[in-house]
Amino acid sequence: MNVPSEEPRGTDRTLVPVIAGLACSAVSFALVVQQGRLTGASPAANGLVTLVVCLAAAALALISMRVGRLAKRAVFLITFIAIHIAGIGALGLTFLDVAGGDAPAFLTGALEALSGTGSVLLAFYWLRKLRAATADATALVAFSALMVSAVLVAVLGILGPAVRHLAAFALSFAQFAITRASRRHDAPGEVRPAQPGAYFGTGEARYSDRGYLATALIGVCGMALAAGVAEALTPPTAGDPLAEVLRRLVSLVCAGAAAFCALRHARSHSERPLAPELWIALGLFVGVGTVLLSLGGEAAFAGGSVATAAALLLQAMVSYLSVAFASFGARDPYVYAAVSWVALNACQVVGTDLGYLVAAAAPGNLAPAIAVMGLCALASTQVVFSQLMRDPERTVVLSDLEEGNLPERITPSTIVIAASIEQALLEADGSAGDASSEAVGAEPSASPTPVDIATDGSNTSAAPTPAPVASPEVHIATSVISMGQRFGLTGREIEVLTLYALGHTQARVSEELHLSQNTVHTHIKRIYDKTDLHSRQEILDYLAEYEG
Repeated sequence: MNVPSEEPRGTDRTLVPVIAGLACSAVSFALVVQQGRLTGASPAANGLVTLVVCLAAAALALISMRVGRLAKRAVFLITFIAIHIAGIGALGLTFLDVAGGDAPAFLTGALEALSGTGSVLLAFYWLRKLRAATADATALVAFSALMVSAVLVAVLGILGPAVRHLAAFALSFAQFAITRASRRHDAPGEVRPAQPGAYFGTGEARYSDRGYLATALIGVCGMALAAGVAEALTPPTAGDPLAEVLRRLVSLVCAGAAAFCALRHARSHSERPLAPELWIALGLFVGVGTVLLSLGGEAAFAGGSVATAAALLLQAMVSYLSVAFASFGARDPYVYAAVSWVALNACQVVGTDLGYLVAAAAPGNLAPAIAVMGLCALASTQVVFSQLMRDPERTVVLSDLEEGNLPERITPSTIVIAASIEQALLEADGSAGDASSEAVGAEPSASPTPVDIATDGSNTSAAPTPAPVASPEVHIATSVISMGQRFGLTGREIEVLTLYALGHTQARVSEELHLSQNTVHTHIKRIYDKTDLHSRQEILDYLAEYEG
């Protein structure tokens, strides 16, 4: 079967609606919940509104975990509701501002929480839209949206509450036009599919590893706690408009410099993963902010601005993490987006309260609070880098271990596909084997598991198990790996080609690998281009001849 030769379009056009939508949701949340500040918890009731929004996001994560992969209709419904509640909440606050007088705190807080929840759900939608996109495209979206939103919040945040809430209302309902525009283009992940190693330099299996996910959360929580403590220690600028403008300007310059470096990295399509550099930048910003805060006076003012820039970068980092895990993890993308967002904002609230508490316990002495801030940042960085430096090759095929080599361009998840297929075939034939065993009065033989060897090469089984005779299906699967090495196929192309050569339709391949049919279609076309083959039968003929 031939595949049309239509070339995929560039990603820049497909990324524009995602950048606009993510930036609008971030600005709406900052103008309503954070009351015009660049970052930080809600000033109302010591971050109570932020915690309420965190509860709503956590509820969505639990529902997504229970239901599994949400259907497209459910995603559209959630987005439709989110746009309305974000806009209605902001509009209600605008009416209260225009009416004047002292509105009940409960009503104001409820409207802020309603609008903030809608804005956050919209951010989750755009992160979901970005799943399976390349790491450079993800970084481009995350940091472009960061700078657009930071500039808008810096300008609109110093205006009155009525202007802020009206702007949030307009930006919320502008999401209707942005979502319509995004549907005119292919999803970014369909134009240029992601590779697992491009995000963190690790294999795809790590994205479903609970320990790896927990490490990422620990890193986010530690940095968020440090940012929260820094916010509590920063001298207030209330009543001094010039000082507030200078503080915002310093934060924008610092965050903009780091974002510019990240964007250059993304535009260069560098093979080096961006995540370690982002963590280094975060640690550096927090360290500089800690030193400046410890000096006091004008230096403390600058330290608070640098810490605010670190918090802004952390928001972009959370978006990057969410898309990475959503692209290759086993859960619905809403789970990763919601959990990482809750970890960031809830820990920032806790950090702010902790900073106030420690400072109150030692009046006039900021050393204990600064020590807590530095300890949180240091611990999170240490945990993240110790995990990133670990060997990601955990799951391998028995034959590769015995031969002592691993393909360089194939990730662990794609190498193990042959063994996984073999195990599935053995399980499928188990009922027939049991029936034949009963007929002749013989004991059925146990099916060997595909991975009975530790990563150091030692056998973990009690006794060696004889290798089963390779079936034609396993022969094809292992031959595809050799073919992939010869023609330089990517890991995802190896997976697609294996199932495609086994006779699966594109729809079935899409279902098995959790990809859209357009993405599978693009992969197959690229496989044909790289191998100079033009049909499934030619691929099968080549595999038979190559291994013959």
